[in-house]
Amino acid sequence: MNEHQARQSLTLRGAPGYVAAVRTVIFWVVAAVAACGPAASGNHGEGGGDGTETPARDAPIGSQIDAPPSTTAVAPGGECSCDADCADDGAHDGVCIYGVCMTKASGACASGGSTAECPAGSRCWTLDGSDAGPLCWPDCAAHTCGPTGACDGDGSCAPAAESNCDATCGTACSCTETSCGTGNRCVGGECVPDVMTGGGPGAGPGPACTGLPTRDCTGATCGQLVSFNPRANTAWDDYAINGETAANQYRSYLRKDLMMLISYATSFTACKAAAWTTGNGGTLGLGDMSEANGAIPGTSINSPGHPAGTHVNGNDIDLGYYQTGTANNRLRPICNHMSGTQDAQHCVAAPDKLDVWRTALFLGSAFESPRTRVIGVDGQAGPLILSAMDQLCADGWLSAAACNNAVLAYETTDGGQGWYYFHHHHAHISLKSVAALLPEDSACAVPGGCITTGKAVPQRPRGLHRVRRK
Repeated sequence: MNEHQARQSLTLRGAPGYVAAVRTVIFWVVAAVAACGPAASGNHGEGGGDGTETPARDAPIGSQIDAPPSTTAVAPGGECSCDADCADDGAHDGVCIYGVCMTKASGACASGGSTAECPAGSRCWTLDGSDAGPLCWPDCAAHTCGPTGACDGDGSCAPAAESNCDATCGTACSCTETSCGTGNRCVGGECVPDVMTGGGPGAGPGPACTGLPTRDCTGATCGQLVSFNPRANTAWDDYAINGETAANQYRSYLRKDLMMLISYATSFTACKAAAWTTGNGGTLGLGDMSEANGAIPGTSINSPGHPAGTHVNGNDIDLGYYQTGTANNRLRPICNHMSGTQDAQHCVAAPDKLDVWRTALFLGSAFESPRTRVIGVDGQAGPLILSAMDQLCADGWLSAAACNNAVLAYETTDGGQGWYYFHHHHAHISLKSVAALLPEDSACAVPGGCITTGKAVPQRPRGLHRVRRK
């Protein structure tokens, strides 16, 4: 079953009830389908004889209607610190969202901006990167938008760039250093597991690592499709996968600049982490890229293994996670991904086979490049990697450029950005388009393909999670 078939099967068999372990979280730019998933011949799997399991994959109301039910509660759009500050509106409970009062919707938003789920004067969207559920965002035309809010492009009163609330009593607030509780830490406004409770590599920056492959491509040939040469060395392992043979690795072509970046980042990791005692160590397995003509891998055998718009023209690459307790670092599940007897196609428990430190070091080094569009990982692995990346930044293992640019994409619930499913066995790196290496408005798995029932708030872009708040 390739990714299209697997995703259709997920849809047909149940929406919310089919996979019990299912639902989104936040990082920088915006996907309606997963970037990567299982192809007809074990796509994204560990493939190539690795011997492990092959994974499968309205318009605003015009009249002013503020009328809080009590003299002490704050109407929608007003300033708040806690949920208790905010007025209920009929059957809709008041909630505090980054310092702005809103109400809860009666059910899932039929579409972005739908009205049936909300009281008059508000419209329904979810909040990207939050488990707050569907919310009724107050219309600026119907409510007074308080000092912590600002009218957005939809005409809704949304949290302003620096507004916040009390994370101990508000539904959606940025954390502080003391608000996350035992065993967690605050990174980029989010509570994530404190990986230091299990130790770490200590103070950096580690070895000088001279003589690494050149990271950045220059000249007119950077978009040319190439393959890795050599296929394997002490840093990377471009093994035959998903029906390839050693003589015909037809799924393994990528842009020259992406090849150079991966060569650099794997070599950087091999050198810097040479003395680390955690994990397997060794080379990193490389997975699907594109075909030689830029087509989606599998196209030449009438079985494209990825959604339209991704893994084309050599822009994308799937890579294994650095692992612990496995034979190598090739593509394979790093966690329990079964819900009963059904493959959930994502981690349903902590990733016990993940070498979080090497993975964080590798992905962090890839953020040194201004060409990196987005890096996506599984929702159970993401918070751990973000936490480790933050610690590596604090300890000097990663450069300031990497730490300031790092915006990892993952979803802890299915928010439609393409990262929730099919990333329990690999990470995905995507470069910006060759035409204009400028910031692009897409942190989705498929560029520009995210669903639109969610809103982002300033400095908390949808689907992206920052190591450093800007």
